[in-house]
Amino acid sequence: MDFICIVLFLALYYLKPQEWTSLFATIRFVQLVMYASLATLFFRERSLKARDFFRTPHDWAVFAFLFWLFASSTAPFEMFKAEVISRIIFYIVTVQTLFSISRLNKFLGWWTGFLVITAFLAIAGEYFWDPLGSSDITNGPMKGRLVLNLSMVNNPNALAHSLAPALAMLYYCTYWKRSVFLKVFGVVALALVTFTIWLTESKGGFLAAGITILGMLTFGRPKSAQIVIAGVLILAGSSVLYQLPRMTELNRSKTDAAIQGRVASFTHGYHYYQNSFAGVGHGQFMKRQLAEYKLSKAPHSVYNCIGSELGKVGMFLFLMILWSNFRTLIFMKTQNVEQERARRILFVLVLSYAISGWMVDFAHRVSFYLFTAAIAVMHRLVLLDQKEPDEADPKKQIATWRRPSTVPVHATPGPSLEHAVPLTNAALPRFAFMRTENPPQPPDEQGEGAIHELKKKFSQGIGWLDIGIVLVLQKLVEMTWVYCINNM
Repeated sequence: MDFICIVLFLALYYLKPQEWTSLFATIRFVQLVMYASLATLFFRERSLKARDFFRTPHDWAVFAFLFWLFASSTAPFEMFKAEVISRIIFYIVTVQTLFSISRLNKFLGWWTGFLVITAFLAIAGEYFWDPLGSSDITNGPMKGRLVLNLSMVNNPNALAHSLAPALAMLYYCTYWKRSVFLKVFGVVALALVTFTIWLTESKGGFLAAGITILGMLTFGRPKSAQIVIAGVLILAGSSVLYQLPRMTELNRSKTDAAIQGRVASFTHGYHYYQNSFAGVGHGQFMKRQLAEYKLSKAPHSVYNCIGSELGKVGMFLFLMILWSNFRTLIFMKTQNVEQERARRILFVLVLSYAISGWMVDFAHRVSFYLFTAAIAVMHRLVLLDQKEPDEADPKKQIATWRRPSTVPVHATPGPSLEHAVPLTNAALPRFAFMRTENPPQPPDEQGEGAIHELKKKFSQGIGWLDIGIVLVLQKLVEMTWVYCINNM
């Protein structure tokens, strides 16, 4: 039941039935599923313990970020009820529900499937079935750029960036080490999603999808292969990219009203970031901009939104979550194909979000907390919960030296030991009397205990090295932010 609840939430998150007809408009589907999923944690066989909530760096980073979201708000208690509590619940439920690699891969498969359904509905609305009235928006205000008339994807950029990770996710779900039948289905689904992104004519969407595909083709390969593949794709892709719809507009960005609107938004956001320790507060960016500059522009970027509204502390905690995600996936050593499949799908989800974050404002989307929870699950399953060899199974036991008896006997063949002759100490080899409290280990086991302890310490918490890396990342984000302001 718990797994059904989180899959049902994914369906509500992407398909939003309350927006299809006024009949469902007053029904709070998400809240019902949220409370049902929380209840399932207390009525299942697996027990829920307090220590289960803080076992990975992701757990600490997410809760610290949500606390800061609450503390820095201009109306903290309203913020807690409206935003924070729902994200806490879905993060906890997702972590506690996906307790096996099998469940994790099924969850990621459903996630991929709902992205494909989203692409299908967008195409259907334009060509043969339009229950949401998407075609009127596509061919009206959007001037032919494809949209789907649901709140999360009701403009071309949002639709394209939402579907950007679907290409790589489909490859891993349906093609990579799969049966022929799934590969055929995957090709059809890939064509559908690709055509949908093409029709959005989103410059940022094309770029995010391209970088995600580059990550898909290089992640998990030897370093030499990564360098060769990246070099070839960058050289070939840069020329292909400018052949896509509207990409030539980048050459005249200084006179493009839409791009210059983003520049103004980035400029104001950076000003708030530099001059306010805690930011202007969640949801206050456009209000402050309108009051001070007589301009109402959306943040148009995750980093612009987080930095301006939550300040430097909020940016640091947000980047700590991203770094924890990348750290787990990059340094993890998987043990089988299914673990590797989950690892690669999660990597392209994080990579796509990090790249799209410079072009669209997905800052507080629930999907961010969902894939972070899924990576925290992966961290638990692969790095923390590996079982020790079974002591009852002699095949899994590790041979060790044992101190022999000081009075061994020499038994003659036969069922009886009645005439066994005791041996004197002089008849025993010298090593039988050596101290063996700290027995020598086989060569392949030497140092394993120290390595295990170091790995455990690395896996469970956030260390000084992590803090230093995130501070460097924060500086790089600031430099990129300034570069966009000066060069777009």
